[in-house]
Amino acid sequence: MIRIGTYAHQQLTLAHALNSQRQMLDLQIQVSSGKISRDYAGIASDAQRLVSLETAHLRAGQYVENNSLVARRLETMETSISQVYDTASRFRTLLVNALNTDNAVDLSIANEAGNFKKEVANLLNVEVEGRYLFAGSRTDVKPVDLNGWTPPAMPLTPPLTPYASEYYQGDAVILAAEADTALSVDYGMTASENAFEYVLRAMHYVELTGSAPDRATLETALALLNTALGTESPNAALGADPIARDLADLRTAIGTSRRSLDSATQRLGEFILYTEQNIGDIENIDVAEAITQLTAQQTQLEAAFMTISRLSQLSLLQFLR
Repeated sequence: MIRIGTYAHQQLTLAHALNSQRQMLDLQIQVSSGKISRDYAGIASDAQRLVSLETAHLRAGQYVENNSLVARRLETMETSISQVYDTASRFRTLLVNALNTDNAVDLSIANEAGNFKKEVANLLNVEVEGRYLFAGSRTDVKPVDLNGWTPPAMPLTPPLTPYASEYYQGDAVILAAEADTALSVDYGMTASENAFEYVLRAMHYVELTGSAPDRATLETALALLNTALGTESPNAALGADPIARDLADLRTAIGTSRRSLDSATQRLGEFILYTEQNIGDIENIDVAEAITQLTAQQTQLEAAFMTISRLSQLSLLQFLR
Protein backbone atom coordinates (compact mmCIF):
# COMPACT_ATOMS: atom_id res chain seq x y z
CA MET A 1 0.00 0.00 0.00
CA ILE A 2 1.31 3.46 -0.92
CA ARG A 3 0.91 6.26 1.55
CA ILE A 4 -0.29 9.68 0.41
CA GLY A 5 2.94 11.19 1.64
CA THR A 6 5.08 8.98 -0.58
CA TYR A 7 2.80 8.91 -3.64
CA ALA A 8 4.42 11.88 -5.37
CA HIS A 9 7.87 10.45 -4.79
CA GLN A 10 6.82 7.10 -6.20
CA GLN A 11 5.33 8.73 -9.31
CA LEU A 12 8.47 10.82 -9.82
CA THR A 13 10.65 7.73 -9.60
CA LEU A 14 8.44 5.94 -12.10
CA ALA A 15 8.53 8.93 -14.49
CA HIS A 16 12.33 8.97 -14.36
CA ALA A 17 12.39 5.26 -15.15
CA LEU A 18 10.04 5.67 -18.11
CA ASN A 19 12.07 8.59 -19.41
CA SER A 20 15.22 6.50 -19.13
CA GLN A 21 13.44 3.70 -21.04
CA ARG A 22 12.45 6.15 -23.81
CA GLN A 23 16.03 7.40 -24.11
CA MET A 24 17.28 3.82 -24.32
CA LEU A 25 14.82 3.05 -27.10
CA ASP A 26 15.95 6.19 -28.98
CA LEU A 27 19.57 5.08 -28.63
CA GLN A 28 18.71 1.62 -29.90
CA ILE A 29 17.12 3.16 -33.01
CA GLN A 30 20.16 5.41 -33.50
CA VAL A 31 22.56 2.48 -33.26
CA SER A 32 20.54 0.35 -35.69
CA SER A 33 19.97 3.17 -38.25
CA GLY A 34 23.18 5.15 -37.81
CA LYS A 35 21.11 8.35 -37.79
CA ILE A 36 20.59 10.89 -35.04
CA SER A 37 16.88 11.25 -35.74
CA ARG A 38 14.14 9.83 -37.93
CA ASP A 39 12.77 13.30 -38.73
CA TYR A 40 13.83 16.92 -38.85
CA ALA A 41 12.36 17.61 -35.42
CA GLY A 42 15.15 15.62 -33.83
CA ILE A 43 17.77 17.95 -35.36
CA ALA A 44 15.77 21.18 -35.25
CA SER A 45 18.81 23.41 -34.84
CA ASP A 46 20.41 22.07 -38.04
CA ALA A 47 17.24 21.33 -40.02
CA GLN A 48 17.41 24.39 -42.28
CA ARG A 49 21.07 23.80 -43.10
CA LEU A 50 20.38 20.13 -43.76
CA VAL A 51 17.53 20.90 -46.17
CA SER A 52 19.76 23.37 -48.02
CA LEU A 53 22.55 20.80 -48.33
CA GLU A 54 20.16 18.06 -49.48
CA THR A 55 18.69 20.36 -52.15
CA ALA A 56 22.15 21.30 -53.43
CA HIS A 57 23.20 17.62 -53.43
CA LEU A 58 20.10 16.60 -55.40
CA ARG A 59 20.60 19.40 -57.93
CA ALA A 60 24.27 18.54 -58.44
CA GLY A 61 23.39 14.87 -58.90
CA GLN A 62 20.86 15.80 -61.59
CA TYR A 63 23.50 17.87 -63.40
CA VAL A 64 25.90 14.92 -63.31
CA GLU A 65 23.24 12.59 -64.70
CA ASN A 66 22.40 15.02 -67.52
CA ASN A 67 26.08 15.56 -68.32
CA SER A 68 26.61 11.82 -68.50
CA LEU A 69 23.75 11.52 -70.99
CA VAL A 70 25.13 14.33 -73.18
CA ALA A 71 28.64 12.87 -72.93
CA ARG A 72 27.35 9.55 -74.31
CA ARG A 73 25.80 11.38 -77.25
CA LEU A 74 29.00 13.29 -77.91
CA GLU A 75 31.05 10.11 -77.71
CA THR A 76 28.80 8.51 -80.31
CA MET A 77 29.03 11.58 -82.54
CA GLU A 78 32.81 11.65 -82.24
CA THR A 79 32.96 7.98 -83.19
CA SER A 80 30.73 8.60 -86.21
CA ILE A 81 32.86 11.52 -87.41
CA SER A 82 36.01 9.43 -87.00
CA GLN A 83 34.44 6.68 -89.09
CA VAL A 84 33.37 9.21 -91.74
CA TYR A 85 36.98 10.41 -91.81
CA ASP A 86 38.24 6.84 -92.22
CA THR A 87 35.71 6.11 -94.96
CA ALA A 88 36.61 9.31 -96.83
CA SER A 89 40.31 8.48 -96.50
CA ARG A 90 39.76 4.99 -97.93
CA PHE A 91 37.82 6.42 -100.83
CA ARG A 92 40.50 9.06 -101.42
CA THR A 93 43.14 6.31 -101.61
CA LEU A 94 40.97 4.53 -104.16
CA LEU A 95 40.65 7.72 -106.22
CA VAL A 96 44.39 8.36 -106.14
CA ASN A 97 45.09 4.81 -107.32
CA ALA A 98 42.53 5.15 -110.11
CA LEU A 99 44.01 8.46 -111.30
CA ASN A 100 47.61 7.29 -111.13
CA THR A 101 47.07 4.00 -112.95
CA ASP A 102 44.05 4.82 -115.12
CA ASN A 103 42.36 1.63 -113.97
CA ALA A 104 39.17 3.07 -112.49
CA VAL A 105 37.10 0.49 -114.34
CA ASP A 106 39.11 -2.40 -112.97
CA LEU A 107 38.76 -1.01 -109.44
CA SER A 108 34.93 -0.85 -109.80
CA ILE A 109 35.25 2.61 -108.37
CA ALA A 110 31.66 3.63 -109.15
CA ASN A 111 30.24 0.72 -107.16
CA GLU A 112 32.66 1.44 -104.34
CA ALA A 113 31.58 5.09 -104.35
CA GLY A 114 27.92 4.09 -103.98
CA ASN A 115 28.73 1.80 -101.07
CA PHE A 116 30.85 4.44 -99.37
CA LYS A 117 28.09 7.04 -99.80
CA LYS A 118 25.54 4.77 -98.10
CA GLU A 119 28.02 4.10 -95.30
CA VAL A 120 28.57 7.81 -94.66
CA ALA A 121 24.82 8.51 -94.74
CA ASN A 122 24.24 5.77 -92.17
CA LEU A 123 26.95 7.20 -89.93
CA LEU A 124 25.31 10.63 -90.05
CA ASN A 125 21.91 9.07 -89.32
CA VAL A 126 23.20 7.59 -86.09
CA GLU A 127 20.56 7.32 -83.38
CA VAL A 128 20.94 7.11 -79.61
CA GLU A 129 18.00 6.48 -77.29
CA GLY A 130 15.51 7.50 -79.94
CA ARG A 131 17.34 10.70 -80.93
CA TYR A 132 19.06 11.40 -84.24
CA LEU A 133 22.23 13.19 -83.22
CA PHE A 134 23.08 15.11 -86.39
CA ALA A 135 19.60 16.62 -87.03
CA GLY A 136 19.80 19.71 -84.83
CA SER A 137 16.66 20.05 -82.72
CA ARG A 138 14.64 17.77 -85.04
CA THR A 139 15.83 14.71 -83.18
CA ASP A 140 12.95 12.56 -84.45
CA VAL A 141 13.92 12.95 -88.13
CA LYS A 142 16.72 11.23 -90.03
CA PRO A 143 19.03 14.08 -90.99
CA VAL A 144 20.30 12.57 -94.27
CA ASP A 145 17.96 11.45 -97.03
CA LEU A 146 19.80 10.94 -100.32
CA ASN A 147 16.69 9.94 -102.28
CA GLY A 148 16.26 12.49 -105.03
CA TRP A 149 19.39 14.42 -104.06
CA THR A 150 20.63 16.29 -107.11
CA PRO A 151 23.81 18.31 -106.52
CA PRO A 152 25.08 20.47 -109.42
CA ALA A 153 25.80 18.33 -112.46
CA MET A 154 29.28 17.74 -113.79
CA PRO A 155 31.34 19.33 -115.23
CA LEU A 156 31.73 22.05 -112.63
CA THR A 157 33.47 25.36 -112.69
CA PRO A 158 35.51 26.12 -109.59
CA PRO A 159 35.04 27.18 -106.87
CA LEU A 160 32.93 24.26 -105.65
CA THR A 161 30.45 25.44 -103.04
CA PRO A 162 28.61 23.23 -100.52
CA TYR A 163 25.18 21.96 -101.47
CA ALA A 164 23.54 20.18 -98.55
CA SER A 165 20.11 21.82 -98.56
CA GLU A 166 18.37 19.02 -100.47
CA TYR A 167 19.55 15.95 -98.56
CA TYR A 168 19.54 17.49 -95.07
CA GLN A 169 16.22 17.06 -93.24
CA GLY A 170 17.08 18.63 -89.89
CA ASP A 171 17.39 22.27 -88.84
CA ALA A 172 20.24 24.64 -88.02
CA VAL A 173 19.81 24.55 -84.24
CA ILE A 174 22.93 23.68 -82.25
CA LEU A 175 21.86 22.03 -79.01
CA ALA A 176 23.07 23.21 -75.62
CA ALA A 177 23.32 21.43 -72.28
CA GLU A 178 23.04 23.11 -68.87
CA ALA A 179 26.15 21.49 -67.44
CA ASP A 180 26.10 23.36 -64.12
CA THR A 181 24.57 26.40 -62.50
CA ALA A 182 25.06 29.31 -64.92
CA LEU A 183 27.09 27.08 -67.29
CA SER A 184 25.65 26.17 -70.68
CA VAL A 185 27.72 24.08 -73.09
CA ASP A 186 26.91 24.05 -76.80
CA TYR A 187 27.36 20.57 -78.18
CA GLY A 188 26.98 18.64 -81.36
CA MET A 189 26.62 19.65 -84.99
CA THR A 190 24.39 18.93 -87.95
CA ALA A 191 24.79 16.71 -90.99
CA SER A 192 24.71 19.84 -93.15
CA GLU A 193 28.32 20.68 -92.29
CA ASN A 194 30.26 21.48 -95.46
CA ALA A 195 32.81 18.74 -94.83
CA PHE A 196 30.06 16.09 -94.75
CA GLU A 197 28.49 17.47 -97.92
CA TYR A 198 31.80 17.43 -99.78
CA VAL A 199 32.38 13.79 -98.85
CA LEU A 200 28.90 12.73 -99.92
CA ARG A 201 29.05 14.74 -103.16
CA ALA A 202 32.45 13.35 -104.11
CA MET A 203 31.07 9.85 -103.77
CA HIS A 204 27.84 10.80 -105.54
CA TYR A 205 29.65 12.16 -108.60
CA VAL A 206 31.79 9.07 -108.97
CA GLU A 207 28.82 6.76 -108.47
CA LEU A 208 26.94 8.49 -111.31
CA THR A 209 29.74 7.75 -113.77
CA GLY A 210 28.76 4.09 -113.73
CA SER A 211 31.06 1.80 -115.66
CA ALA A 212 32.83 4.62 -117.48
CA PRO A 213 34.34 7.05 -114.93
CA ASP A 214 36.04 10.01 -116.57
CA ARG A 215 39.17 11.66 -115.28
CA ALA A 216 37.57 15.09 -114.75
CA THR A 217 34.96 13.62 -112.40
CA LEU A 218 37.58 11.68 -110.46
CA GLU A 219 39.73 14.80 -110.08
CA THR A 220 36.75 16.87 -108.92
CA ALA A 221 35.82 14.19 -106.40
CA LEU A 222 39.42 14.12 -105.17
CA ALA A 223 39.40 17.90 -104.75
CA LEU A 224 36.22 17.69 -102.67
CA LEU A 225 37.68 14.95 -100.49
CA ASN A 226 40.96 16.80 -100.02
CA THR A 227 39.05 19.83 -98.80
CA ALA A 228 36.84 17.77 -96.46
CA LEU A 229 39.87 15.94 -95.06
CA GLY A 230 41.94 19.10 -94.74
CA THR A 231 44.68 17.83 -97.08
CA GLU A 232 46.29 19.83 -99.85
CA SER A 233 44.73 19.31 -103.26
CA PRO A 234 47.18 18.06 -105.92
CA ASN A 235 45.32 20.13 -108.54
CA ALA A 236 44.75 23.71 -107.44
CA ALA A 237 42.60 24.46 -110.47
CA LEU A 238 39.99 22.00 -109.24
CA GLY A 239 40.28 22.95 -105.60
CA ALA A 240 37.01 23.40 -103.70
CA ASP A 241 36.24 26.47 -101.64
CA PRO A 242 38.01 26.49 -98.28
CA ILE A 243 35.59 25.53 -95.53
CA ALA A 244 35.48 26.76 -91.98
CA ARG A 245 35.83 23.28 -90.50
CA ASP A 246 37.13 20.11 -92.08
CA LEU A 247 36.46 16.65 -90.61
CA ALA A 248 39.38 16.90 -88.19
CA ASP A 249 38.07 20.26 -86.97
CA LEU A 250 34.61 18.78 -86.43
CA ARG A 251 36.08 15.97 -84.34
CA THR A 252 38.09 18.53 -82.35
CA ALA A 253 34.94 20.58 -81.71
CA ILE A 254 33.21 17.51 -80.30
CA GLY A 255 36.25 16.82 -78.12
CA THR A 256 36.18 20.39 -76.81
CA SER A 257 32.53 20.02 -75.76
CA ARG A 258 33.33 16.71 -74.07
CA ARG A 259 36.19 18.28 -72.11
CA SER A 260 33.93 21.12 -70.95
CA LEU A 261 31.36 18.62 -69.75
CA ASP A 262 34.02 16.47 -68.08
CA SER A 263 35.40 19.48 -66.22
CA ALA A 264 31.94 20.49 -65.03
CA THR A 265 31.16 16.91 -63.99
CA GLN A 266 34.43 16.67 -62.06
CA ARG A 267 33.66 19.88 -60.17
CA LEU A 268 30.16 18.63 -59.44
CA GLY A 269 31.56 15.34 -58.18
CA GLU A 270 33.80 17.17 -55.72
CA PHE A 271 30.85 19.31 -54.59
CA ILE A 272 28.70 16.20 -54.11
CA LEU A 273 31.37 14.68 -51.86
CA TYR A 274 31.48 17.94 -49.88
CA THR A 275 27.70 18.00 -49.39
CA GLU A 276 27.60 14.31 -48.48
CA GLN A 277 30.24 14.86 -45.81
CA ASN A 278 28.34 17.81 -44.33
CA ILE A 279 25.01 15.98 -44.48
CA GLY A 280 26.65 13.04 -42.72
CA ASP A 281 28.03 15.31 -40.01
CA ILE A 282 24.48 16.50 -39.29
CA GLU A 283 22.55 13.24 -39.69
CA ASN A 284 24.89 10.48 -38.61
CA ILE A 285 25.89 9.41 -35.13
CA ASP A 286 29.14 8.17 -33.67
CA VAL A 287 28.15 4.51 -33.34
CA ALA A 288 30.78 3.71 -30.70
CA GLU A 289 29.66 6.64 -28.56
CA ALA A 290 26.00 5.72 -29.02
CA ILE A 291 26.66 2.11 -27.94
CA THR A 292 28.46 3.36 -24.83
CA GLN A 293 25.52 5.63 -24.00
CA LEU A 294 23.09 2.77 -24.65
CA THR A 295 24.95 0.50 -22.25
CA ALA A 296 24.99 3.18 -19.55
CA GLN A 297 21.29 3.94 -20.11
CA GLN A 298 20.44 0.24 -19.88
CA THR A 299 22.31 -0.06 -16.57
CA GLN A 300 20.55 3.03 -15.26
CA LEU A 301 17.15 1.70 -16.32
CA GLU A 302 17.73 -1.67 -14.66
CA ALA A 303 18.73 0.12 -11.43
CA ALA A 304 15.61 2.31 -11.59
CA PHE A 305 13.26 -0.63 -12.05
CA MET A 306 15.02 -2.50 -9.24
CA THR A 307 14.55 0.50 -6.95
CA ILE A 308 10.86 0.74 -7.85
CA SER A 309 10.45 -2.98 -7.16
CA ARG A 310 12.08 -2.67 -3.76
CA LEU A 311 10.02 0.38 -2.81
CA SER A 312 6.78 -1.31 -3.86
CA GLN A 313 7.45 -4.11 -1.34
CA LEU A 314 7.76 -1.77 1.66
CA SER A 315 4.80 -1.60 4.11
CA LEU A 316 4.12 -0.56 7.73
CA LEU A 317 3.76 -4.18 8.73
CA GLN A 318 7.24 -5.01 7.44
CA PHE A 319 8.60 -1.92 9.20
CA LEU A 320 7.08 -3.00 12.56
CA ARG A 321 8.59 -6.42 12.22
